[in-house]
Formats: sequence, structure tokens, C-alpha cells
Amino acid sequence: MKVVDNLKGIESYFLLISGNGTFPERVLFKSLCRKFDGEDTTVFYIDHPIKKQTGLNALNAIPLYSKKYQISSIIFIVDGEHIKENAAIEIRKQLESKGIGINEILPLQGAFLIKCKSGPYDILLFCIILGPEVFIEEEVARLIELKLGVKIDLSRKGEPTGRKAIKSQIRQILRKKGIDIEELVMNTGKLKLEKAFPNICAVLKKIEEKV
Repeated sequence: MKVVDNLKGIESYFLLISGNGTFPERVLFKSLCRKFDGEDTTVFYIDHPIKKQTGLNALNAIPLYSKKYQISSIIFIVDGEHIKENAAIEIRKQLESKGIGINEILPLQGAFLIKCKSGPYDILLFCIILGPEVFIEEEVARLIELKLGVKIDLSRKGEPTGRKAIKSQIRQILRKKGIDIEELVMNTGKLKLEKAFPNICAVLKKIEEKV
């Protein structure tokens, strides 16, 4: 399974939409994809979205993407801080507000699959809530504890200054260990990765099974 940023020579792929920034989500997702089978499976990460919006508003571009790329398989990732109470309900409302019909919502571990329709296009929409409470660094911290044996204090993750401090701790630990996030993921076994990133791994396993 691989992540690309252009579609030259590629006909079948999953489109990745992010409601966040591009780092560390892109690096992590790219590294995790390499740990799963499926050489014929490609994930297209758009560097320059048609409509750059954050949070659940990033879903507003689905009708545009489905028409432009005639895409039927989409992966949506967003930090937990953008969810008020119930991710499935809030995402459903966001999609329906853009005229996207919902056929079925299937729960996955820490994620879910929405079978929906945008205009004439039937879409499989995988939704991953990162963190899952606030941001993806919660999961990175779990990986660091599982693999490197270093525990990061996440008690202030709900505060902007606390989140900044957590990101700083992660950078410092990785620098001290002489490793980056990509190397950390690649050097970690699947079992520990599934414990650290249950949501992302659940989606990748589902895709690996050819949905």
C-alpha cells in the first residue's frame, strides 16, 4: 500500500482528505500504509486541495472531488478537537448539508465507513478521528511509550499551550533517540502500531481486505 501526491500512471486509488495540516499526518499515514499489504492499493494525498478548509468543513469538497476525479473511495482524517460530541452524527449532518445521501454507516475500531452518494457517484467514505480526543500527537505519544518506553504527559492536551508542549516533548524525545517519526513507525511491529493507531490501522486493514 502506498501514498502518492500525483496520479501519473495511476487509474485506481483512494483519495485522502485531511481536515488538519499536512504534518505529521502525511508522514505517519505514508509510513503506516507501507506496513500493510496490497501493492496494487494507492492512496492519493492532495497537496493543494480544491477548497482548503479545516475540520469537518473539509468534507464540503467531496462533491467537487467526486466530479473532478470520478472517485468512489475516500479516506477522511480529522483531529478529535473538531468533534463536539458524536463524530458519526456530526459528519452525517455535514455531508447531508452538501446534498450527499447517506446509505449506511458501519463502525470500525476507532473509525467508521460511510456508504454514501454524491450526485451519480456511489462513494465509500472512511472516517478517522485522530487522537481520538484532541490531536494525533496523542497516538504518537502512545507509540513512543510502547516502542521507546518513554511516557509523555498528556494531561494538558485540552489546552493550546499544553498541546504545544506535547509536540515539543515528542520532538525532543525523537531527537534524543536519533530517530524521526517515519523511522519509528517503520521499526515498530504491526501489533504495537495497532495499539497506538487503532483507528488508522482498522481502516487500512479493511482496505487490505478489499473492503
